[in-house]
Amino acid sequence: MILDSVRRRAITGAHAGQTGDQPGDNDMSSGDDHVNRLPPASWELPHHLHRGSSEIDWCESNYAVSTTIAEFVNTFSNVLFIIIPPLLIILFQQYAKRTKSKAIYVIWLLLIVVGMASAYFHATLSFAGQMLDELAILWLICAGVSLWIPARYLPYLTSRYLPLQMNRYGFKWAMFAITIIGTILSCIKPVINAFALLAIGVPITVMLVVEMRRCQDEKIRRLGFRTCVLFVTAVCCWLNDRLLCDLWTKFRFPYLHGFWHILVFLSSYACCVLFAFFDASEIAPEFTPKLRYWPLDTFEFGVPYITLQSRTKEIKRDM
Repeated sequence: MILDSVRRRAITGAHAGQTGDQPGDNDMSSGDDHVNRLPPASWELPHHLHRGSSEIDWCESNYAVSTTIAEFVNTFSNVLFIIIPPLLIILFQQYAKRTKSKAIYVIWLLLIVVGMASAYFHATLSFAGQMLDELAILWLICAGVSLWIPARYLPYLTSRYLPLQMNRYGFKWAMFAITIIGTILSCIKPVINAFALLAIGVPITVMLVVEMRRCQDEKIRRLGFRTCVLFVTAVCCWLNDRLLCDLWTKFRFPYLHGFWHILVFLSSYACCVLFAFFDASEIAPEFTPKLRYWPLDTFEFGVPYITLQSRTKEIKRDM
């Protein structure tokens, strides 16, 4: 019986060799054929997309509220970035039409991008989320500077830092190039990005104060004062959360970064409204810019926006 079984296996092997068929899994195939028959390796996300791949971890405890959202409060505190800018797009339609510039819509859209990128970062604490958050802020700042830096500063800035003088159009392209360079540099040393972005806010705040002192509109001055107070308070919250986490954890309040999101949004979009007011005075001299509040103009803690009134109608009304 044993000899017959051996003889049958020998005949089967010989038949497979004559017909060129592969005898199955127990044959002596070549190494390449063996590798080709291995199951494909399972696909994995790049490391930078993994949860927790960022070196930055804020004070709020991770996954304390939800098993899928790393920092719950820091994630949902970005909600104002998403719900207010669509309203601003509607409120600034007259402004965009009369100034013949729809670039302000880009600012409101970038605010939405900042909010979504920040929410993604704090929900995952991934390196990709961190870079999206920081780069969105960089692009927002550079877009605002290119649009609203007062025209009287352009000859000084371009003659000192650039080998030529240029108008607003040329300055926008120069700022676009600077933004691209800044984007590349931010990928080289991402740890310092947040501090660098905070540092950029200092000259912008100084410029805002200078413009406020030149303005005679008390309504604008009051909004400007509130904006500066909100920004300073926001920076204090950011620094406390970043540098004094152990102290605030002892007080069981590790949520200062969430307050940073709320305060920095309120100060940032108000700053955009103020610079839009100053810019309208220069680029649309036939109109008088007016600061309004939604939903009630008498309620100065509503949503500020700018309308433009015809100077001709004002003159006729005065006559």
